[in-house]
Amino acid sequence: MEKPKKRGVTLTRGPVSHELSSPEQASVGEMVESVVEREVISRKELARQFRRQAYQRAKAARAIDPKHLAMKEVAKQQRRELYQRVKEQRKSRDAERDAERKAAEGRQRAEAKRQLAERVKSVIGLASEPGRALARDIERALQLADVKELMEQLRAQSASLAAQHRDGGATPLLDDDSGA
Repeated sequence: MEKPKKRGVTLTRGPVSHELSSPEQASVGEMVESVVEREVISRKELARQFRRQAYQRAKAARAIDPKHLAMKEVAKQQRRELYQRVKEQRKSRDAERDAERKAAEGRQRAEAKRQLAERVKSVIGLASEPGRALARDIERALQLADVKELMEQLRAQSASLAAQHRDGGATPLLDDDSGA
């Protein structure tokens, strides 16, 4: 089976014989090599090479064309503005989500507090009014002057309470109204 014949142009690689400085300086073998070094390419390959050369020329022209450079700069500015706009939208959306999350957590804490208060009321039952009075008394006792006075009373009574405890007579420190 024979190879199909290639049609097209012959391209020369290397210098042609008339480009050599002089026949005396170059040997005959080198001259023959440079002349013989030719290649036959197909039309398809030649068209590809021409397209590539045209592309390279157009690329070089675009690189120095002020109109094209201005267009690229405008496109760059538009991209930056769009990115900034999207970034701001994302930040605002994240801030809204954080605010919603914090509000939901606050509602959950308030609901948990309310449920705890209901449980405490159900455990205390009818004695809720004395419990409130006790809470007010504790709040008053926790004031700075009252705390100092309470500490002095406890220091004065600590020796007698320790002696009672060593003797084995455990007296309750708090009176229990629950009847237990």
